[in-house]
Amino acid sequence: KDELEHLDSISTALDIAVSEDDLIQLKEELIQFGYIKRHYSGKKGNKKVRINSKPFHYISSDGFHMYVGKNNFQNEELTFKFATGNDWWFHAKGIPGSHVIVKSEGQELPDRTFEEAGRLAAYYSKGRDAEKVEIDYVQKKQVKKPAGAKPGFVVYYTNYSLMIDSDISGIEKLSD
Repeated sequence: KDELEHLDSISTALDIAVSEDDLIQLKEELIQFGYIKRHYSGKKGNKKVRINSKPFHYISSDGFHMYVGKNNFQNEELTFKFATGNDWWFHAKGIPGSHVIVKSEGQELPDRTFEEAGRLAAYYSKGRDAEKVEIDYVQKKQVKKPAGAKPGFVVYYTNYSLMIDSDISGIEKLSD
């Protein structure tokens, strides 16, 4: 079951990928977990693959920075290295998708920012074509990684939920 969920999350990340760097990062994950073998060119000093893929970066109508992981490695990095305790974490409930982090900068988020972050989580999930997607959200400090879990897999117990569509038109995108 865990293997299928992991592969399903990689499949969703493939749908989100927009650049060659995004695909290289997915290939690295497939290699790391033994799904494909690394091919060596036979040259001495094979260089480690440099990955330049970065999360999507949006800004809410209210000026809050929102970051969207494109794959499991980026989800892990955003949630556990980039986000701080009071930032907000969003994810489509029970289906593969991106972690969305909203940097709160110690401020309370307006409702509109919660809705826009929820739309991003819906759009960058396997449920993007559904009329409505259930999105769980919680402060980052409530999100934990189980011991031995694959990248991007988390648990949380006290969360809020919202039902929202995946229309992200009108949300300003700053970069890939």
